[in-house]
Amino acid sequence: MTSLRTGTGSFGSSVTGAARGRHTRRGGVVVFVAVVMVVLLSMAALTIDLGTLYVARAELQRSADAAALAAALDLLDEDILAGAPYMYDEIAAATASAVEYGGMNAVMNAYPTIDPSSDVTIGYLLDPDNPDDVFTTAVNPSLYNSARVTVRRTSVLNGSVIFSFAAIFGSYSSDLVAEATATYKDGVTGFEVTPATGNAGLVPFSLHVDAWDDLITQSFTMGDNYSWDEATQSVVPGPDGIMELNLYPGGGANQLPPGNFGTIDIGASNNSTQDLARQIRTGVNESDIAALGGSFSVPTTLNGDTGLSAGIKDDLASIVGQARTISLFSNVSGNGNNSMFDIVGFGGIRFMAVNLTGKMSNKAVIVQPAFVIEPAAVTGAGSGTSYYVYTPVRLTR
Repeated sequence: MTSLRTGTGSFGSSVTGAARGRHTRRGGVVVFVAVVMVVLLSMAALTIDLGTLYVARAELQRSADAAALAAALDLLDEDILAGAPYMYDEIAAATASAVEYGGMNAVMNAYPTIDPSSDVTIGYLLDPDNPDDVFTTAVNPSLYNSARVTVRRTSVLNGSVIFSFAAIFGSYSSDLVAEATATYKDGVTGFEVTPATGNAGLVPFSLHVDAWDDLITQSFTMGDNYSWDEATQSVVPGPDGIMELNLYPGGGANQLPPGNFGTIDIGASNNSTQDLARQIRTGVNESDIAALGGSFSVPTTLNGDTGLSAGIKDDLASIVGQARTISLFSNVSGNGNNSMFDIVGFGGIRFMAVNLTGKMSNKAVIVQPAFVIEPAAVTGAGSGTSYYVYTPVRLTR
């Protein structure tokens, strides 16, 4: 009997101990789950707020990029060609564009304000492709080719980016700043045509560099009889302040003297009239440049002709109003279609009027200086090799 009671007492004690163990383990699991939940929630909060910062930074950069591109593009203003105070009006317009376009791109559902006095700088980059090149304003403003724009979400301007969950841990907001620089390049030394650039808007004509200098300095012109109407995208009668030149050497007053103009063979030698017509209408293509060795760079010498065929009159008429690049030569030797032109540079022109019928004295191919944006242009250190011909504006910083 005693043994039986002792056994019964031992059995009851084991059941009680097991129950206590189960309760202890349950309590430990609850604590563990609570700790894990805090960690998981903290990680989720951190992820959400980091995602918010990532989106805000991307939107801020997009706003800065748009503002810088718009500002740099406004520096290319043809009013300069009409004698406007060089660059000062353009700097003001570029600054206004930066403020406008930067403010059109929402950052976290709010349109940012850009301070024109502290967040927009118009200046100069000598070599935009060199990341170590210093952006400067310490040059003649006529050289300015870049716009730098800063867009802020800070406690001072536009408000800091507010966190959703990180406030639990004492972090309530973050200041963000984005900056972008956009640049166009001049100093065009040649052209390379690729599928990415498309045809080069280079007409197969060449003008003596002295005649070009006379035109842009207004030492010799045929007056100011035509205007380019930006609104209607057409040439209209009447002055616009930009002087004109008759490329075709006729016999009337204010005609360019013979020997100052000719057609050149961009591509195979002795281009046919059909080749010239194609290049006038659609530009110089990859095959044309390949025939020159893969690039058309100055200085170089090309075969050409000092005359101008009436067979291309319709082709020239088709590009009236269009801005194109013409090559500039320093010397021509030989006669007729055996002429050799020493090409030394390029100029931007717009075709204003064409007449290749009737009396020689009435024939005319009238152009005026114009800005040309050319994706196929290659730039280099050749100062004075190009005038009013630029690469497209692009982000450089």
